[in-house]
Amino acid sequence: MVQLDPDGIRRDSGLALYAYAGMLDLIADGRLQAGEPILIERLTEHLGTTQTAVCEAVMRLVQEGLATEAADGRLRMISLSESYVHNVYLVRGALEGLCAELATPYIRVEDLIHLRELIHETADALARGDARPYLRSDTQLHTLIVGATANTILLTALQALRPHVNLIHRSMQRIAGAHLLTSHQEHLEIVAAIADRDAIRARYAMEQHIRNTGERITRLLSL
Repeated sequence: MVQLDPDGIRRDSGLALYAYAGMLDLIADGRLQAGEPILIERLTEHLGTTQTAVCEAVMRLVQEGLATEAADGRLRMISLSESYVHNVYLVRGALEGLCAELATPYIRVEDLIHLRELIHETADALARGDARPYLRSDTQLHTLIVGATANTILLTALQALRPHVNLIHRSMQRIAGAHLLTSHQEHLEIVAAIADRDAIRARYAMEQHIRNTGERITRLLSL
């Protein structure tokens, strides 16, 4: 939105927010990945906004720990260090574990049936080296649980963490292997706990699943 300053000079309002949202979309889509240099001119052209807006958006990413600025002014997305992944998944486990506990009484039986069907398609596909069913069931499981959580403060905290999770997830998504089979088994445990309406067990299963996922990712980073 274009506004006028008191002296009559036009100024752009909201362009930095637009650029920031656009960069979060690039992270979520995997088009801006961990460790990549941030090229202001290229982002300006891609997002169709101003360099000033993009610079402000990038500085916000730096403040939020998603990007770094070197002493010489060079900007890049944060690299996937073991400590970074550990910290992100430790917090994610606590938050989504609580989501699982709160959501367990409210998730519909038909949603669980559909989710179980997706999850049961996964094992055979992974054995063939096809990770796509796993990715679909993983997304739907976490989306279903978070979506059934009515605690707005918890959801706000998760939303703030989401770009970090997306950055890690998209960077590691290319690597399929035995770790996905283990994750698949953990999904089954979460769904079983929810189906039994055991909220405490569901919380524990979800938190352990996410913590274990973080540990598996850090091991892959060290290879």
